[in-house]
Amino acid sequence: MVLDIKGLMNYLKVGIKFKLISFTASLLLIVISFLSFLVLSGIKSYQNKETQAILFKQKDMFEEYFSERMSLNKNVNYDDSLARGSIFNKAWLRTIPANIYNTKGELLSGFKTDAKLNENDEKKIMIDYAIKGKASYREINDEIYFYSPIKYKGNTAAILELEYSIKENNLFYSDIKKLFYGIGFLALVLGISVGIFYFSRLTRDIYEMKDSVESIQKGEFSKVHKVNRNDELGELSNGLIFMSNTIEENIEELKVERDSLSRAVDKLKKMDKQQKEFIGNVTHEFKTPITSIKAYADVIGMYTDDLKLIEEGTLSISKECDRLSSMVDNILSLSALEKYDFEIEKNEVNLKEVLNEICKTMMAKVKKNGLILKCDAEDIVVTLDEGSLKHIFINLIDNAIKYNKPKGSIYIRCYKSGKNKITISITDTGIGMRAEVLPKIFEPFYRADKHRSRETGGAGLGLALVKKLVEKQGGSVKVNSKLNEGSTFCVEFST
Repeated sequence: MVLDIKGLMNYLKVGIKFKLISFTASLLLIVISFLSFLVLSGIKSYQNKETQAILFKQKDMFEEYFSERMSLNKNVNYDDSLARGSIFNKAWLRTIPANIYNTKGELLSGFKTDAKLNENDEKKIMIDYAIKGKASYREINDEIYFYSPIKYKGNTAAILELEYSIKENNLFYSDIKKLFYGIGFLALVLGISVGIFYFSRLTRDIYEMKDSVESIQKGEFSKVHKVNRNDELGELSNGLIFMSNTIEENIEELKVERDSLSRAVDKLKKMDKQQKEFIGNVTHEFKTPITSIKAYADVIGMYTDDLKLIEEGTLSISKECDRLSSMVDNILSLSALEKYDFEIEKNEVNLKEVLNEICKTMMAKVKKNGLILKCDAEDIVVTLDEGSLKHIFINLIDNAIKYNKPKGSIYIRCYKSGKNKITISITDTGIGMRAEVLPKIFEPFYRADKHRSRETGGAGLGLALVKKLVEKQGGSVKVNSKLNEGSTFCVEFST
């Protein structure tokens, strides 16, 4: 059996609601008990003072009457003056049961008392105490036994015993005490009920904030709720909401930064891969013309007397040098576009004029290959980089010438294809391309037909450069092609 320590601790843990209610109940109990003690003590003190006042007043009346009698009968001794019944002739002296004792402790006169005191013990002690000139009393059940000396001319003439009932006082005190107990109990119950009602809401809000803190720890920010209170707990809740929102925003920002960093890393990896492939392709492409040039040079060196061979070798070397130069230019241009974010120079350009100029320049090559070139361009003025435009269209027309069929044709169109669109299309009747190679033809060093490209001097850089130049000016380039039927390249710009 595995002991669940955490569950046990949670079971034994005293909640804040119980603590608050217990504290409130304890505080109410202390306050009610203290107030009850003060009130009941005050009542008891008042009753004791009132009783003492009555007893001492009665003692003073006996003492005063005794003095009057002794003044009238100077020759009578104390004991005779206090003979049984003689001092109680006055009705006002009989309001409280009383006995008179001489200084020897002998009963002289008075009414019979309940004699609840031990005659041989307690009463004797108290009479002896009174003989010494001091008053004392003893409370037994509902009766007070009071003993006091009766003075005459500074001397103790006799001892007065009073029996005073405090039954009514005790009943009153008992009733008051019961009343306070009842009120205290009701106040305690009411206080606990109010405390349960109030602290239930208070602890509910506290537990809700506790749940919000746990939700923040788990990252579940949607579960963080505001507590509607106009006190410190409300301020704390607002602080939790603010903290939750801040943490969530920071996490989202970190996610965005992480994604950006991840994309940057992927881009760097891709660029590194592309760079390695680029260097490999450049090395490979450079080897071919250099090897050809070296071979022709060796042949010329070996057969210095063969003029025809020297002429053919010289032409081949010149052709390979032109190819090498073109390749270098394209590589440098493409590399610049890849690495540097330079500003292009945009000016107003008439597309019809630019295309006609390019067609005139390319016409000699077109006729040499036995092709027909037709240009149908609208008179459209755009704001673009003229040098880049010429480079784009020269490359596309040159491709149409290289990969065309004998006696084929090239058709160039320039027109507005929409409200804010301009399209320049170059269509040839050449060898065309398979559909699966079309997505790759704008990649550097990619050739759809490697054998054919080698013969025509292509290195797979022209179309890659075209795409970069077009996109640099905010345009796009697309191609449609069918094998053995021809290709159409469409360049679009926004006005």
